[in-house]
Amino acid sequence: MKGVYLMFLRLPESKTMQIGALGELSFDSGTYVYAGSGRNSIEKRIERHFSSPESKFWHIDYFGAEAKSIDYFILPEKSEYECFMAERLDYWCEPVEAFGSSDCDCSSHLFRVPENF
Repeated sequence: MKGVYLMFLRLPESKTMQIGALGELSFDSGTYVYAGSGRNSIEKRIERHFSSPESKFWHIDYFGAEAKSIDYFILPEKSEYECFMAERLDYWCEPVEAFGSSDCDCSSHLFRVPENF
């Protein structure tokens, strides 16, 4: 199945991490939401994120190694909505600049959810 997903992650304490080619980034503790897509098998993509893979390919692989994946939401058959979802999250949440968006014009695909949300 292809589709778009929102994955919710919890970072228990503030941390500085190496995020692939993005370099070293600092993250505040809190809840984050990531907008992603699975153009071939969304199930395998989500399974990968929840298993903390040893080989890191995407920005979220680096962040996910330090944060705890807590939940996800799937919108099946709509893989073209990935950027649409990211744009909406950008309105409500704090973007992590350029995270997960190297192949599009979005400001980010990872967002810190405000405490009062």
